[in-house]
Amino acid sequence: MFTGVNHVGITVSNIDRSMDFYHDVLGFSDMIFDYAGVLPGLEKVTGKNEVKVRTVMLRNANKGPVGQGMIKLIYLSPPDVAIPVPENEIWGETGIAEIALNTRNTAAKFGETIRKGAKPLLPPSIPEVFPPYENNIVSVSYIADPDGCKIELNELCKTWPGLGNEPRIEGINHVAFGASNVEKTVKFYKQLGFTELIVDYAGYVDCMATWYPTPTKLRIVIMANYQGAWIEVVGHYPPSKSIGNNWGRLGPVEFSIGVSNLEKAYDELLRKGVKFLCSPQSISVSSGEWKYAYLAVPDNLCVSITEARF
Repeated sequence: MFTGVNHVGITVSNIDRSMDFYHDVLGFSDMIFDYAGVLPGLEKVTGKNEVKVRTVMLRNANKGPVGQGMIKLIYLSPPDVAIPVPENEIWGETGIAEIALNTRNTAAKFGETIRKGAKPLLPPSIPEVFPPYENNIVSVSYIADPDGCKIELNELCKTWPGLGNEPRIEGINHVAFGASNVEKTVKFYKQLGFTELIVDYAGYVDCMATWYPTPTKLRIVIMANYQGAWIEVVGHYPPSKSIGNNWGRLGPVEFSIGVSNLEKAYDELLRKGVKFLCSPQSISVSSGEWKYAYLAVPDNLCVSITEARF
């Protein structure tokens, strides 16, 4: 019933500029829908009686087996209500931190995105092994979109050698978010279909050391559902501050977990004691029907389940 992360929602300040960036620089060239109007059911999510947006769902033309997730650009109406990304925000603080795109040959693609206008944040790292599996050899680099959203180019160097090695950027591999209690958070998301353990690491990440004012120990757990994108749960030790859910802030503000039947998934989760911030909603879009319901999740992040009939 649960099919991994379907998409990540990113608030933008200029929808045309962001569409060009994700299309031209990162390859999200397949437009699934372009909707302008009211998003129903978001009163408890946003604290507002009515939420007007233009939202565009984009899929990467190079969608692959471990790069399946889509991007949903969110442009608020009026646009000046969007909250800028804080300059002192630290990766892994409690809240949604980034999107990670599955990348083959991250060094080549990092250089290409910079030439096309992406802002460099972190050059490609030396490949590192992440437990619990010896073939979890990963290299990462980071760029930013025009509004400062952190984008990881994530290369799984030897984990799936049969997927090819020609340089390319695919869809979202995972969404990363900070958690105040990693164990509690992992347990919660297991009931939403993330049952495959990919990474479970505790320690320091050398390539990110320059991002932290003092050395910070991290706990990183990546869980997969191979029907969609994955989740990366991050804990700071000692705990850091929360960046909050702030649905209207610029950058990554939400993610949605795919389901095959929204009403059935909604009823099943209710029986398990999961609470919701809205009942199932439905919107007609140009390509079909978009259905969603927002959950009450650990740390009050903005997370929904989605049935995509398009």
